[in-house]
Amino acid sequence: MSFKDMFKSLFNGLKKGGESMDDTADIAKIATAVSGTMQTATKLWWDAFRRILPQEPTHKNFKPLPIAYVSTAYLAQLVTGEIKFQLPDERLNGFVQKNLLPNLDRITQLTLAGGYTAIKPYITASGEVFFDFGTSRDFLPIALDENGHITEGTFFERIRYRNKVYERREHHCFANGVHRVTNTAWICDTHRRIELNEIPRWAALMPQGEIPSDIPMIATFRTPYANNIDLDSELPISMYANSLDTLHEIDAAHSEYLAEFRKMRAKVFADGGVFDARYGKITDDYFVSVDGDGVKTMEQQIMTYAPQIREDAHKAAINTELRLYEVQIGVSNGTFTFDSQKGLVTATQVLSEDKTTYNTVCQLQRQLKPVLESLAQITANLARFYGFEVTDGEPGIEFGDSVFEDTGTEFNRRMQMVQAGLLKPEYMLTWYFGVPEETAREMMAPMSQTFGGDE
Repeated sequence: MSFKDMFKSLFNGLKKGGESMDDTADIAKIATAVSGTMQTATKLWWDAFRRILPQEPTHKNFKPLPIAYVSTAYLAQLVTGEIKFQLPDERLNGFVQKNLLPNLDRITQLTLAGGYTAIKPYITASGEVFFDFGTSRDFLPIALDENGHITEGTFFERIRYRNKVYERREHHCFANGVHRVTNTAWICDTHRRIELNEIPRWAALMPQGEIPSDIPMIATFRTPYANNIDLDSELPISMYANSLDTLHEIDAAHSEYLAEFRKMRAKVFADGGVFDARYGKITDDYFVSVDGDGVKTMEQQIMTYAPQIREDAHKAAINTELRLYEVQIGVSNGTFTFDSQKGLVTATQVLSEDKTTYNTVCQLQRQLKPVLESLAQITANLARFYGFEVTDGEPGIEFGDSVFEDTGTEFNRRMQMVQAGLLKPEYMLTWYFGVPEETAREMMAPMSQTFGGDE
């Protein structure tokens, strides 16, 4: 039997017992983990990410800086820039390297912006494993366990087909050792349900399925920050949830900076009679026509205006607010700087003594590591469910630290420990190459060759 046939037959055999969403078809009526307070806050976080913040009424041209975007991208790069994630199964590991790791930076950035992401692997009819994820914009959490991991929720996918927008709702529920998935399709923003096969993109999907598992088949990546927006909520908050006022002040200061150049630029005020109509009207806004008495000399009827622009003062105001923002999100002083030549810039080097940023990055990596461990187990469970032969073992996860630490120095230190018999060689290889211990043992040469002897 081909994999495609097995793919269909497995899901056809799993239609029984699936919980339908018919009784909860109206999303607005579902009892979710997202309160009204959190809905409002979440919209503000994503608006800030998109550079949409309340505008100052005194400014005709409000010019926000992309602080929320730049700061989340900066931390995401530090968290994932040197990550090594290896599965013991060679085939599954290939899918991880190809389809997960290239997207991990983006997933981390969106997690920081929206508070959490729900990540799930899925297998296509060709047998390839991909990884999908939903943020607080397009995933609705319904239930969470004691550790804040989502056990029930719905992914939303919207597409346009034949001039209409359709919405697919992929409902996940884990309970009593079974993970259940239910797919339904709707005409967007209506209560009208349609069949999945009416949309070509969704035609191959089965309405229901169940997979035996001892953990939820979705992994929850959440920020480590305590929720002070809604004290009764189990959901995490955005990295900059408590910095929206500061972001607004930064944007206001930047708008003032730009307005300074518009308001204070040089001008020439002249009596209207000075301009000779024979040469046409002067349209350059450098010249401003005013009403005079028409009897003064030419020199008396012209006045130049060239004030000193307060550039340094405005730059200082922007950078002062940036210092406050750095404290609020947990990065070191001077990480973000506004420069008149380059605009907003970030630190080009993170020093080893830069403990504030280092501690924040470590905190985020501690959140990400169990997510990757769960994904390794979930991917193996899914592959076995579809009949794959899967090699058992623990995944290899290594974040790397050369941004904060001299890797060469650390290599020499660990090598000395191996030579002194204080550290097993396979642990050294696991750290250096970011591979599972089993792979590290296979990589090792015989001990006699390692120390220069004859085999």
